[in-house]
Amino acid sequence: MKRLFKNLSLSAGITYVSSLAIWQLFFSNNLVLKPILWEIHTIFTSVQLFFIIMNYTLNTKLFDIIKIVFRILIKVWFVIFIAFSMHKNLFDVKGFLLTATFVFGYLEGFIDLNSWLNNPNSTFVFHFFSTTNSPKSRLTICVLGISWIHILSACIALVYFSIN
Repeated sequence: MKRLFKNLSLSAGITYVSSLAIWQLFFSNNLVLKPILWEIHTIFTSVQLFFIIMNYTLNTKLFDIIKIVFRILIKVWFVIFIAFSMHKNLFDVKGFLLTATFVFGYLEGFIDLNSWLNNPNSTFVFHFFSTTNSPKSRLTICVLGISWIHILSACIALVYFSIN
C-alpha cells in the first residue's frame, strides 16, 4: 500500500512539474503570455500549496463552507471590481480580477474535486489508482487532477494563440 501511494505521489509531483514546464515551453516566446508566465506559475503553485495546507489543517467538513464563501466572494466582488474598472479604466483592477479568477478557479476546482472524491460514488477512482479513499490519497489525486487540467489549459491557450 505504501509503495503504491509513493508512486501516486511521485506521479502527482512529476505531473505538477510537467505542467509548469509545458506552460514554459509553449509560451516562452509568446509576446502576450511571456511577461506573465512567472505569475501563472506562482498562482498555480500558491493555490496548490494553500490547498495542501488547508487539507492538513482543516476538518474536511469545513471545505464545503470555504467553497461557499469563496464562490460568494468571487461572484460579488468580481462584479464590483468590473464596475469600478469600467468607470476608471484601471489596469490594476483588471489585473487583480484576472489573478483572483485564476486563484479562486483553481481553489474551487481543488475543493470540488476533493468533495467529489469523498463521495461514495467515486470509488472507481481509487480502484484505478490502486489506493484507498484516505485524506492523503484524495489530496494526491487532487494535485494530479488539477495539474492535468493546468496542462489542458496550456493546450487550449496554445490553440487560441495559434489561431490569431
